[in-house]
Amino acid sequence: MINAVDCISRFITYGDAKETHIVYDLPEAWWSRHYEYVWAGRFATSSDVVLDVACGVCHPFKFYLGTIAKEVYACDSDPRIISRNDIIQDIKDSIGEKVYSEFDDSLFDNVQLALCDMTQMPYADNRFDKVYCISVLEHVDELVQLKALLEFSRVLKDDGLIVLTVDYPNVHMDSLMELMKKANLKFYGDYDFSVPDNAISTTMWGPELKCIRLLLCKMM
Repeated sequence: MINAVDCISRFITYGDAKETHIVYDLPEAWWSRHYEYVWAGRFATSSDVVLDVACGVCHPFKFYLGTIAKEVYACDSDPRIISRNDIIQDIKDSIGEKVYSEFDDSLFDNVQLALCDMTQMPYADNRFDKVYCISVLEHVDELVQLKALLEFSRVLKDDGLIVLTVDYPNVHMDSLMELMKKANLKFYGDYDFSVPDNAISTTMWGPELKCIRLLLCKMM
């Protein structure tokens, strides 16, 4: 049963649940992942077939989903994504020797990896119960955002959910909501994009960023 509170699309706040260990200890520099992974993971169930889009090479969310869902697919445009050795090497390079030495190779067993662009994915129509895309859309322009949303909608089951996070103001919600309409998508549940005083934020990468969570479904 999905919690109605978790279904509200909004800014992530310091009052939300946070975990510093998801498969491995998350770097402090991953300022929003401590919150994003906890929230997003709540929508996966043991009967789901799920997709982690633009999953990243060393990022652990795909493996976390593999401990929950029935089937997990993950894709990225980085050629290293289809090599176990390259993924493990990137964990070593990006996260550290300790995580690398302790990484459980069996985590690959329930994750099927693919090399592809998120605007043209090698999956059948209506394939997935949940489609995840964590902090990716802010890195591409609006045309690519639209193509990606159309592709997410294509591979999603009619009763499925798209679970997204984006950085603000790199993504502005008025613009993204227009793209959602063009992709035949709507919010699943309520939404409120007023900026709370306790929204998580960082200036680590330059101007201040905040993080928005979005739960979408198809317009039927």
